[in-house]
Amino acid sequence: MQKTLKSIITLLIAVTSLFILASCANKGGSSSGDAKTLKVAVMPFLNSVPIEYMINNKLDQKYGFTIETVYFPSGGPMNEALGAGLWEVGTLSAASVYSLANYNAHVVADIGHSEGGIEVLVNPDSDILTVKGVNKDFPEVYGDAATLKGKTIAVPTGTISHLNVIHWLRAINVDPNTVNIVHMEFPQAYQALKAKKIDAAALNPPTSFSAEADGMKIVSSLTTLNIPQFDSIIVSDEAFNNKKDTIVLYIKAFLEACDALQADTNMAAEELLNWYTKNGSSSTIEACQSEVATRPFVTTEEIKNIKIGDSVRVTADFFASQSLITEDKLPIVDKNVDTELLNKALN
Repeated sequence: MQKTLKSIITLLIAVTSLFILASCANKGGSSSGDAKTLKVAVMPFLNSVPIEYMINNKLDQKYGFTIETVYFPSGGPMNEALGAGLWEVGTLSAASVYSLANYNAHVVADIGHSEGGIEVLVNPDSDILTVKGVNKDFPEVYGDAATLKGKTIAVPTGTISHLNVIHWLRAINVDPNTVNIVHMEFPQAYQALKAKKIDAAALNPPTSFSAEADGMKIVSSLTTLNIPQFDSIIVSDEAFNNKKDTIVLYIKAFLEACDALQADTNMAAEELLNWYTKNGSSSTIEACQSEVATRPFVTTEEIKNIKIGDSVRVTADFFASQSLITEDKLPIVDKNVDTELLNKALN
């Protein structure tokens, strides 16, 4: 009886969620009616820790606005929900390209280095590790055409980790058609790697750091390939046009949170571990310390010297090359990179 009741409740929740999603979609997207309230998307990753910090330390109240969080498990569902008007402000890395290209969202600030921990890993006995630096421009990258031939690489396709795989293969002159790239989510990819059912797994934090701790070896990463990436503040088109003053306040509060977290990395690691635990992810304080060290937040001073949107265009070009977006969307992506609100926040 308990199982039946649980199943009925689960079904009702799912139907209700779909109804809400459909209702918002029919409206063509919607903003919170209160000009000082923002529906803020969060995910169980480092890029949402500043938002949790803002809430816990009442920075939204300090700056005169209110945060209402909307939870998503990853960037894909978050993008789809933007099209349905379920959030107004969020933080995304590679996945932001979809929002800019398809839903006319705007990148308004880069707030975190997201290249750290984006890695391709292999078992320590992999023959891929026998060849290093075949391309002198990338001396820390492993593998070549011979050691990669016929290998199976697991990665969630259409992600920044997929970009890492493709750039890795290009760097070592490997034709992608000579390897098997299979779609697999990060935890499943890592389990398959440990079981030696695949040859390499493209992972992101915290899974990549867990894999390193377990003795897996990095053969390629965005860091060793010199590919910069940022987590960016993304704003819906409606909020961008109708809540500019509130978004400026949000950027101010976000940067204050980043300054505090970056100034005390031990505190930041503890905040990250608490965030993972709160959202059902397992990690350790050591893994969180590694993630914070390799994926620093952008401070108020640093952001003054960053050209907003550069990493977005790198990702957009990759997505277009993989037919994940069409070429005609690239000018739209460029147009939706906007520094107006950040400049106001810094002045």
